[in-house]
Amino acid sequence: MKIYMDEAGRWPLYWPLHIWLVSSKIPDKQLKKHQLFKDSKALTPKKREVAFEEILELEKEDNIFCEIWSVSSEFIDTYWITRAINTAISKALYRMLSKILDTKIKKTIKRSDIIKVIENFEKGEKETIELIIDWKNDFWISKDLKIKTKTIVHWDAEKVQISMASILAKVSRDRILDTTALKYPEYNFEKHKGYWTKLHYQAIEEHWVLPEHRKLFLKKIFPDWKILKYNENISFESN
Repeated sequence: MKIYMDEAGRWPLYWPLHIWLVSSKIPDKQLKKHQLFKDSKALTPKKREVAFEEILELEKEDNIFCEIWSVSSEFIDTYWITRAINTAISKALYRMLSKILDTKIKKTIKRSDIIKVIENFEKGEKETIELIIDWKNDFWISKDLKIKTKTIVHWDAEKVQISMASILAKVSRDRILDTTALKYPEYNFEKHKGYWTKLHYQAIEEHWVLPEHRKLFLKKIFPDWKILKYNENISFESN
C-alpha cells in the first residue's frame, strides 16, 4: 500500500504544522484527469477550496483514504521541527491504518502502538506499506517505524496523490489562520498566514508574541531557547 505525505506550516513563526496522508484506490491516471488535483501552490485560494472539498468527497465515497495530524507550537519549540513532522506522520499513519482495520484508536499513542498497527495491517492485508514523502529525507520514519519510505524533492508538481495531500494541508491550515485573524485582527494573519514577513514582524514588535508563536524561530526575542531530547511520554495538545 502506497501512502503519500505532504505538509503545510513547516517554517512559519506561528502555529500550526499540518501533515496529511493520502492513499487512493483510484489509479493515478484517472486522478490526473481532474484539473484541480495539482500542486496547491499552482491553484488560486478559491480553486484550492473546491479541490479540498472534492478530495474529502472521494474519501466519503471510500475511494481514497486520507488522514491529518497537527502539531502545536509547544511541541515544535520543545523538540524541533524534524521531530514534530516525524511524530505527526507516525500518529496520522496509526490513525489511518486503525480506521482501515476497524480497530479502536487510542487517545494516547506511543511508538509501540504505531508499530503494532503497521504489523497488523501488513500481516492481515498481506501488503507492504510504502510511505512516499515530498522531501529530501524521511524524518527518521523508516528507522523509527521499520517501514519502507521513498523521498523525492518537489514531487508535488508531478505526483497527483502528493498534490492532493498538499491541497488538504494548505487549505486546512489556512482556514485556521483565517479564523485566528478574526480573533487577533491586529496581527493580519489572513495576509501572511503566520510566515516570516515584514508585516508579521511589525505586528510582533507592536503587540508582542502570542502563546502560539514559535519561540524557537524568534531568535532575536528568545536567543537562549533550547530544544530537549525527545520523550514520547510527554503529551502535547495536537491531533
